[in-house]
Amino acid sequence: MSLVENTKTLKFAIFIMSFLLIVMLFVFIFVIPGIKEYKTKKAQYISLQKNKLSLEEQKKELEKKLSFLKKENVDAIKSFSNDFNQSEFLLFSKKFFENIKLTHIKNQKTENGLEIYKFTADFNAKTPIRFYNFIDGLKNLKSVVKINFPIKLTSEEKSIKLVFNMSVYRLKHKSK
Repeated sequence: MSLVENTKTLKFAIFIMSFLLIVMLFVFIFVIPGIKEYKTKKAQYISLQKNKLSLEEQKKELEKKLSFLKKENVDAIKSFSNDFNQSEFLLFSKKFFENIKLTHIKNQKTENGLEIYKFTADFNAKTPIRFYNFIDGLKNLKSVVKINFPIKLTSEEKSIKLVFNMSVYRLKHKSK
């Protein structure tokens, strides 16, 4: 072999080595980190898919429960849209008490999409059992009424005087 052929072979070998070195650098700098990033992104994607499926199952379950509760409590849900009728409430109260007085407290506060009206009720009853029957009968009203504590019971000559605050709940009207 001649010197010219040896130098050509040497140049070719150096060229091949430098090409392989450049390819290896390219692989180590760009491809391997890209593969690692791809694997982590793929693992995150799979995890998100599993979470999504789990959340969709929970959503379906909650929707079933919600529809069941809506069917079961249709009257209670409707009662939140009814206006509070003071005369109806007074008629209802007369079944249990005497000397009924209902005073509207001007403070009207709002929470969770509900309008809350506060009232003070002043009743006379012969026995406290009537008061418990009254509380039990509140569920039959067209409005949602809640008795608030404290309940003041004072003994008078032949009756018991009851004074308490109550809240009437109603859904807020949405403006169009």
